[in-house]
Amino acid sequence: MSLDATARRRYARQLLLSEIGEAGQERLCGAGFRRGVEGDADAYAVAAEYLRRAGCLESEGEGASVRVATTEAVMHFAGKASLRAPAVAVIGAFAAVEHLKEALGVGQPHAFPSNLTLQPKRGQSPFSRG
Repeated sequence: MSLDATARRRYARQLLLSEIGEAGQERLCGAGFRRGVEGDADAYAVAAEYLRRAGCLESEGEGASVRVATTEAVMHFAGKASLRAPAVAVIGAFAAVEHLKEALGVGQPHAFPSNLTLQPKRGQSPFSRG
């Protein structure tokens, strides 16, 4: 598969990245993805949007499943209900990046770290490390 002029314009920024380039973009455009069984639906929706924008095709039966954290893991990361939306955004973006790594064959895809939280411990700055 080679990229036509429309695809070249659409993915121009990605084509400039040495990690992607034309061969990588062609791989992304041919890479399918689907929803995993256990993942949080809202986090999957975020991941799916990023993957579609990267050029991947969503499919019900074909392609690798996107590994999105469970709803329980999203809530653990959020720490409280009012932080669910930002937690969903972070976890969905993380899942998309890990799926792209797998599709491009760069790096080793990882699960979202279970020890992270948006909610700082009492007396701790939200910007300090654990």
